Amino acid sequence: MSKNNYTNHSNHLENHDSDNFSKTGYSNSRLDAHFVCTSNPKLSFDAMTIVGNLNKNSAKKLSDFMSLDPQIRLWDILQTKFKAKALQEKVYIEYDKVKADTWDRRNMRVEFNPNKLTHDEMLWLKHNIIDYMEDDGFTRLDLAFDFEDDLSDYYALSEKALKRTVFFGTTGKAETKYFGSRDSNRFIRIYNKKKERKENADVDVSAEHLWRVEIELKRDMVDYWNNCFNDLHILKPAWATLESLKEQAMVYLLLHEESKWGELHRNSRRKYKQIIQEISSIDLTDLMKSTLKDNEENLQKQINFWQRKFEFWK
Repeated sequence: MSKNNYTNHSNHLENHDSDNFSKTGYSNSRLDAHFVCTSNPKLSFDAMTIVGNLNKNSAKKLSDFMSLDPQIRLWDILQTKFKAKALQEKVYIEYDKVKADTWDRRNMRVEFNPNKLTHDEMLWLKHNIIDYMEDDGFTRLDLAFDFEDDLSDYYALSEKALKRTVFFGTTGKAETKYFGSRDSNRFIRIYNKKKERKENADVDVSAEHLWRVEIELKRDMVDYWNNCFNDLHILKPAWATLESLKEQAMVYLLLHEESKWGELHRNSRRKYKQIIQEISSIDLTDLMKSTLKDNEENLQKQINFWQRKFEFWK
């Protein structure tokens, strides 16, 4: 990127709050009746990984620049590889030509959370690091939906089997839930964001509740970020409302013992998934879809910014 273009983009972004750059705000969609007790979520990209290739000349230039810039901590430096962290450890950078050639993949990777970067830091990262890469693209995008509601009793249900891991707090209530495999192309986290901020950053949140639904997309699922949970339901099942004690017991068991799904016949699995949906007055994915649709254009502009298509804030 030329210096003039860099200056123009810097001036362009300075007219906009950096928080608005990364957070798309509340959805204005009209809600269905069963959402009256649920707040509209805030939506943002919470993590990004961009990979690309450095040619020999670019690798030398970038290595020389990084070894001198005080904002970068460089280590594991060889002629064909290096690792670095930049901008107060907020950005991780790795280059390894030998490994890339061996595994037939791109040789440079940059990982960061755009929510933690100011607009000046974004421009610095784009101009000084990412623009050196060729054939670059995303291999990870995390969509984060922040709700000012208690989501401890919500469950993710999919047409496909989802491994579930739950961590409970001292009160006995669930505080973190994982759905799916960490190695899969889509991994879902539901967790108490208010507690996490308090413990990790000692930040008090004024809202009574703050919970996050985070959808981590990797590899080919990144291309479907705006259509990534059509098969998913995030539900609050009222299992005690079932008239049949047998069905109450079975639904409760399936909600709390994920392995029991595998013991059911296919028809029984379909039956109980249907029951769980019917006894859930709230499906957060409907609200998440409408929020995503309302903010899709803005989120796409963020992706375009990192991929050299400068269309931000028309």
